[in-house]
Amino acid sequence: MRSYLSDRQSKLSVWLQTFYHVATRGSFSKASKDLQQSRSTLTNHIFELESLYSVRLINRTTRSFSLSQEGDKLFEQCRKLNSIVSESHELLSHFSENDEGHLRVKIPSVLDQKNFHLLLSQYKKRHPKVILDIIVDNNLGDMVDEKIDVALHLGDLKDSSYICRRLATFQTYVVASPGFWKKHNKPTHPAQLVDFPCINYRHCKTGNRWSFSENGNTFLVDIGPSHICDSDEMLISFALDGSGLTTLLDFTCNELIKQKMLETCLEKWTHDVKLNALIQQRVNTPERVRNFLDALIELVPSFIPSHTTNK
Repeated sequence: MRSYLSDRQSKLSVWLQTFYHVATRGSFSKASKDLQQSRSTLTNHIFELESLYSVRLINRTTRSFSLSQEGDKLFEQCRKLNSIVSESHELLSHFSENDEGHLRVKIPSVLDQKNFHLLLSQYKKRHPKVILDIIVDNNLGDMVDEKIDVALHLGDLKDSSYICRRLATFQTYVVASPGFWKKHNKPTHPAQLVDFPCINYRHCKTGNRWSFSENGNTFLVDIGPSHICDSDEMLISFALDGSGLTTLLDFTCNELIKQKMLETCLEKWTHDVKLNALIQQRVNTPERVRNFLDALIELVPSFIPSHTTNK
């Protein structure tokens, strides 16, 4: 039944288009040239349409052509429909060719800091007609259900259904304050962290264990009694006041290390973390999404400097 209705609706659409063009041109011959179809084909379409509804739409003889009363009313409806289709085409073309509209972006909490804010400000200056909707959430979630246009994600990807663009590669550091190191000898192996007071991120993917790398292989170690917090800034504050060791990405603490306010340890075992931009699989990606990706690729190395980028 569905197949029959679909086929009938498809034919009806073609017949109505034929009627509109014939009525607009006032001639089967002229409409035939416009549509590049034979006159007999167009005549047959009109005949099928009239037969389907048992109504005369066009009064025609070998010398005259005119619309019936029913034909006039149908032509008016077809003209309205054609206008709607034309406006819809213009609207869709405008969407695809113009950089404007809402852009829903999800970022991890570690990027909710001054440098990334400045990056967004630079983007907004370039694209003033785009309205940003920024969500700070470490859970990637379902981009389709949440209507996310672009998601920035740190670490490995479990879902390969998204289009992924590499933005940067960051180095992880284990750090503590100079005052802390005056009271404790630096660990020489990650396994020794179980004996040190630590500061852990509440949403750490590995829980109360930290990951390290040796010869390309990742392994986890237990850490000692730890303060727990949600904020990356608080991790840094606790480390600065000598509360213990914490792990940070390089761009969050490079300046503090240069200023000797934090010192690193276990450099041999720390590993890289990749920052990726994700978008949904789409036949046609909106212009505003493409431009935002291009801006990220261009601006991330400048605003969020790391030891390496796009590798």
